[in-house]
Amino acid sequence: MSNLKDFADQLQQDVVSDMAKSYFGARKDLDDVIEVFNEMVTEFKVMVPKLSQVAARLHMLLLDRQTARDFYITLDILPSCIPFSDEVPKPFFNTLPFAFTQQGRFERCVLRAYNHFQQTADEYLNGRYYEDPEQRGKKRLTVHYIRLKALVEHINEEVERVNSSRSPSGTLRYVKGMDPVQMEKEKILGEACIIEGCGLDRDLEFKPIDFDAINLPVVQDLPRLNMVKDTIRQFCKEIYPSRKEDIAQAMAFLRDG
Repeated sequence: MSNLKDFADQLQQDVVSDMAKSYFGARKDLDDVIEVFNEMVTEFKVMVPKLSQVAARLHMLLLDRQTARDFYITLDILPSCIPFSDEVPKPFFNTLPFAFTQQGRFERCVLRAYNHFQQTADEYLNGRYYEDPEQRGKKRLTVHYIRLKALVEHINEEVERVNSSRSPSGTLRYVKGMDPVQMEKEKILGEACIIEGCGLDRDLEFKPIDFDAINLPVVQDLPRLNMVKDTIRQFCKEIYPSRKEDIAQAMAFLRDG
């Protein structure tokens, strides 16, 4: 009889130990993933002012928000998926691009500014490959918007799974159920609330990540310059005659020195 009780006690300890490893292991894994995600967000946010600045330079050349909206619509780009701000752009050109006419110079300025914006938006959305400093010959991809958004979806699925299948109250009830004697004592003395959804669960549950609350700019995947160059030139030709003075001021402002 003693051997049987010892076996039962050992079995109970093993089950409880496995449950503890499973319960705390799942929570630790989720904690680790959330911590890595937060570090990635911090690293990625350096791209936000860079994106805002290149957009501001292009928008200054396009003179006003309505003209900029018309520009994007002409290129089949959703204006709502472009970061507009009141940020003052920094000088962009060491010297203005050469052309025989002021209109031609304006076209080249807009082409160059758009190209810079498109390349920065592509890096923001899809990342940029760079040499791994720790492994020669290996390339790594920078943190990017699409990767962060996909990771949030994965984390929130794990949050739902851990909260629903491994609640603290459910785990405690299961462990307590393996010791009828202890359960009887707690009934007499009055036990803490461990019903599903009690304060313990609410205090310890994981919260899903609100991606929108991170406040990352939304930007469309922009067409490469060679695909829209002719359309941009035509747009510039159409607005130049009626806005010559404004355009000259914008180009002068963006000239460095």
